[in-house]
Amino acid sequence: MPTKTTRIIAALVLTALLGACGGTQAGNTPPPSIPGSGQPGQAAPYTMTGTVKNAAGQPIAGAEVWADNTLYYDMNALGTTDAQGRYTIALPRNQPGTWRAGGHVKTKYANEWYELSLVPDTNAAFATDQGAVRNFTLRISGERPGGGEYGGKLYPYFGEAGGDFDMDQVEFTLTPTGPLIDGSVGSVITRHRDDTMVRDIPIGKYVVTARYVPTGGPVRPMVLMGRNESAYAPSTTITFRESPSYGLFADLTVSLAP
Repeated sequence: MPTKTTRIIAALVLTALLGACGGTQAGNTPPPSIPGSGQPGQAAPYTMTGTVKNAAGQPIAGAEVWADNTLYYDMNALGTTDAQGRYTIALPRNQPGTWRAGGHVKTKYANEWYELSLVPDTNAAFATDQGAVRNFTLRISGERPGGGEYGGKLYPYFGEAGGDFDMDQVEFTLTPTGPLIDGSVGSVITRHRDDTMVRDIPIGKYVVTARYVPTGGPVRPMVLMGRNESAYAPSTTITFRESPSYGLFADLTVSLAP
């Protein structure tokens, strides 16, 4: 992730003046051009341009995007997306090396600030005089290239009371309380843990319930207690927090209901 030092190259951000429907209509002013810029979706020399959207195709405003020079450490050209999720970054003509695209978005959700990585449509480097189109997607679940997931993890722990049970046969149901962190509509998730956690939960705020469904045995209700709670209840509400060791995660304790 780039550091804003004196070596950072000033970026020129294209401001779009389009109607609410997102298209150019009679009476609307098209976006201003910059030297060397091409049509949307076309690469132009000395320019990196593109869009940032969520997985549902909705534009994301205010995302920070950069072209990272592959030859020099900490040399970047920066840009920010407009209301339509579009950006344009002017690249310096006098710097050697090629460039790779990166980006992130900072957003406040459920009273917490999150910094989420953006996924470019390609990691290929490009030359300054060729320019490139790099479109980004904000992914809040799914597999990461090279391992891991974009979603959050839920770690369930055994409570001090409530009898013996097999955590692998506990069924967790997560119901979103509203839109997810990217503004998309979530869905109810019902899963068992995988190894020590419930994996790859789309980042959001959820009400969690659980029941014990042992093979060949009766289904039993369970009670839960969140990290900052002092008593068990039939449900608890979770959001995800970030840790250098665990990434985005939540945790709770589980016991059989009395």
